[in-house]
Amino acid sequence: MKNILYKISIILLALFVSCTEDVEFSSDTEALNSFSIVESTVSSYVLNSGTPENIIELTWNKAIPGVSKTPTYKVLFFKAGSETPEFVIFPSNNDGKENKLTLTFATLDEALSAAGYAAGETAELQWQVVASNGDVEVSTSKNNVEIVRFSANGIKNFNLLSPTNNNIIKADIYGDPNGEVTFSWEEAATTTGSGTIEYTLLFDELGGDFSEPLKSFNVPSGTSFTMTNTQIGQEFADNANVIWTVKAKISDDVSELKAEKKYLNWDVFVINELYLVGSHNGWDNATANAFTSNGNGGFELQLDLSADDEFKFLPTLGSWDGDWGEDPDNPGKIVQDGEQNIKVANTGTYVITVDFPTLSVTVKEFTAPDDLFMVGSINGWNNATAIPFYNDGNGVFSLTYDFSANDEFKFLPTLGAWDGDWGEDPANAGGLIQDGEQNIKITTAGKYVVIVDFNNLTVNASAINNLYSVGSHNGWNNGDATQQFYSSGNGVFTRVQTFDAGAEFKLIPTSGSWDGDWAENPESAGKLVQDGESNIPVTNAGTYMINIDFNTLSFTLTEIPDNLFLVGSPNGWDNATAPAFTKLSEGVFEISQTLLSSDIFKFLPTLGSWDNDWGENPAYPGMLVRDGENNVNSPGDGTFNITVDFTKGTVTVL
Repeated sequence: MKNILYKISIILLALFVSCTEDVEFSSDTEALNSFSIVESTVSSYVLNSGTPENIIELTWNKAIPGVSKTPTYKVLFFKAGSETPEFVIFPSNNDGKENKLTLTFATLDEALSAAGYAAGETAELQWQVVASNGDVEVSTSKNNVEIVRFSANGIKNFNLLSPTNNNIIKADIYGDPNGEVTFSWEEAATTTGSGTIEYTLLFDELGGDFSEPLKSFNVPSGTSFTMTNTQIGQEFADNANVIWTVKAKISDDVSELKAEKKYLNWDVFVINELYLVGSHNGWDNATANAFTSNGNGGFELQLDLSADDEFKFLPTLGSWDGDWGEDPDNPGKIVQDGEQNIKVANTGTYVITVDFPTLSVTVKEFTAPDDLFMVGSINGWNNATAIPFYNDGNGVFSLTYDFSANDEFKFLPTLGAWDGDWGEDPANAGGLIQDGEQNIKITTAGKYVVIVDFNNLTVNASAINNLYSVGSHNGWNNGDATQQFYSSGNGVFTRVQTFDAGAEFKLIPTSGSWDGDWAENPESAGKLVQDGESNIPVTNAGTYMINIDFNTLSFTLTEIPDNLFLVGSPNGWDNATAPAFTKLSEGVFEISQTLLSSDIFKFLPTLGSWDNDWGENPAYPGMLVRDGENNVNSPGDGTFNITVDFTKGTVTVL
């Protein structure tokens, strides 16, 4: 086996430049220029008893003589902080004539032992070089070095086996993602024949010394390590040329050894990003549209295009390098050389899919369905009783539902038919596809809002068992549990809150956490969104009923009245004689009223005025609403307590 050369590289940065003042020498006078040691990147060494003939080499720049006498050198070792040499003084190589000193592990260990250091002990030392020509003696400054003596056990040299040196590793992460590359090496032996050896596979850039490896992998057992093509692509896509070695270490011991390094070249084809550029954006590569990646070489983009628009694909935003287009001899396939633009015939919304494992492209005109239904274990997979979503008219559908643990479901565009069903992309969590889809699964039981967004072809199910407000009114304290909303159990949450003018707030499902927060959709006022949201603003100071409806992904802020009056058939709908409620607390009003079974009524904040009247929400019976309200129906003949509770957003007649 080859010895492993451990070096302290003391590099000559610049030739010594003489002093600014001229110095004259007589023919019989000698001098030496001062010289210095350049700090090495390596300052700590572990001597390994398994490789006693391995060497450490100390080097320094030459001390230039003033006239003719060549200097000789010796190296001194000191205990840190001491002025007295600790070791026998070593002359440099070639009887002191060379500007380097080569010491075997065994020689250095013997010197440490003679100096009184125990086996395995760390010697914290300084070393210095002294140059002399017989007339003049010049010394360098001292450099720090740590040296660990032979321990009781050591590791013998071992070799790397495969891949062979200068090997080219082709990692086809798209065509063969599960293909494997195995690194192997000889089993390292110990000097005593005992002790457990642990291995670490190390990679570094060309010119590196593995002190700060590019990548490292612990090997739990055996003398090999296998990586898949996918893993290689993830780890080394940006590192074409590397060196590799294996470090062996005896567990519970300081002894370690690296095998001789080998070189290899990764041939990895990876596309991590993809952009679409074309006539729709004036062929501006800096504003190209970004695709969504599934992480396995697949990319998808939904985009509005006009008739006769053309486009191609870029792997780098702002650059034409490596662009892709359609193979003119093989429609539906993509190539880099000799490609042609892809063209759409009609104006519309298109879903463009690029798959690098198959080097294919599909362009499908897309229209969001008019309706959407949820079918699954929740209803026995009966497509005739599938549950309808709310359609906001902008390609986004929403639905709240109480799921049991491990419920599964998918989506239907037509009630009673399986045609055109949608599910989750198995290669892209949260992605929405029609072909090769899988069911969406709810792991933990609870109330969720399911959002299907055909603009981005995504599906998301977010738990909404609780809801809290957080904002300027409470110092943005997300741990303030007093900010909890009242839940009616149907996806609607209500709370009364007093705000200052210019206040802002958002919504969180878990007190003390920002995860899954909700706020206003910046592109649709009064609508809720989780990603890219804006804080909900409050223009004017006042006390408001905040109504959050996850069924429609909407919210309202309605100022609650200080007074309340009942108007309806019991008083002939005369707003001037409407009887007054009693205010029980902020936002809670009550009145006792004799009613007939045929009576209907609503509520006024101002006697004698119909402005801002309140009634029953037509979508949620028993809940309050100010705009688009229904009259409240009497439950029968008798005298009833009517309670209007803005804190809960409810009206009760008992």
